[in-house]
Amino acid sequence: MKRTLTTALACAVLLAGCAAPASTAGVPGSTPAASLPKATPAPSPSPAPREVSLEEWRAAMPPNAPSFSLEDVEPTLDENVLWPDQVELFIPYWEGTLEEADAAFGLPAGSFTVWEDSYFHPSEGTIAIRAGGYAPPKTLVQRVTVDVPWVESRFDRSAAYTVPAALDEQAACALAAAQYFLYHHHGLHHGLDPSEYDEATWSYTSTAGAMYVRYSELEQFLGCVFTPAMGGGMLGGPLAADARPEPSLFYQGEGDTIRFMMSDAGSDISHCGTAYTEPALQPDGSLLFWQLSLHLDEEDENFVGWGEGRQYTPVEAYVTPVRLVLSDSGWRVAEYSLSL
Repeated sequence: MKRTLTTALACAVLLAGCAAPASTAGVPGSTPAASLPKATPAPSPSPAPREVSLEEWRAAMPPNAPSFSLEDVEPTLDENVLWPDQVELFIPYWEGTLEEADAAFGLPAGSFTVWEDSYFHPSEGTIAIRAGGYAPPKTLVQRVTVDVPWVESRFDRSAAYTVPAALDEQAACALAAAQYFLYHHHGLHHGLDPSEYDEATWSYTSTAGAMYVRYSELEQFLGCVFTPAMGGGMLGGPLAADARPEPSLFYQGEGDTIRFMMSDAGSDISHCGTAYTEPALQPDGSLLFWQLSLHLDEEDENFVGWGEGRQYTPVEAYVTPVRLVLSDSGWRVAEYSLSL
């Protein structure tokens, strides 16, 4: 697989640590490591998490809070994409042994091998691995629509995402809110529009009609959706008036404004949709599952582009973990990567 991943995918992989699907175990700034629990005595089960209502969770957000609607839907891929019987799995950052990877995905012993030609650079203690013969699960899903009607751009006002049906209402909406923010403001596009540009500092300041125009409100929103580590990794704190922002961070400007360096990236034309494994409650109380970003092989001579009713079947899956952590005020997203 020699497909060139986009900047968005390359920098949407967040934080580290995951587990297997049955025990299910990533792009700004850091890359994760997928891992299995080591052979230790079985821990005591965690108490059942307290379910936080969607209304209670939204009440902790800034005055302008997204609204959410949910509906059960059939698991499907993108338009004109057929569900594959089997795909080849690619995991760029695996912390563990090949045998553990085989067990994690229910594949015969010896299925996973080291991904020698990976264009990723595994971090210390991880390896890039691949395996064929994996049947993507048709995990039940629900569609969550995120609405932000006060936003000026029609493209940014509403978006729908599928997430596992096993997630409760608040967890599902937290994951959809994370997908929305990363896709519209911190992945394919970094920035809050509309905005004003300052040539001297190469920076933009969000203005009326943006999702948020106050840094404190953005910080509050991110704190309701992401864990402190993940949400804090998108924030740069106060920035001097004559200073230039670093890419992929939002800063606090004068008068609690939001300053940033705007950037854009494309998506992968070979992307066919997303599948998930079932979420599983971990001994530490977190929820972990795998996200499979399904792709065509761009080097396949049968792929001549989309349109005109052409149908294709994906043959590859780029695998990343999704992890949610329970706080006193609901589930927070600790690991998530854009599926592009």
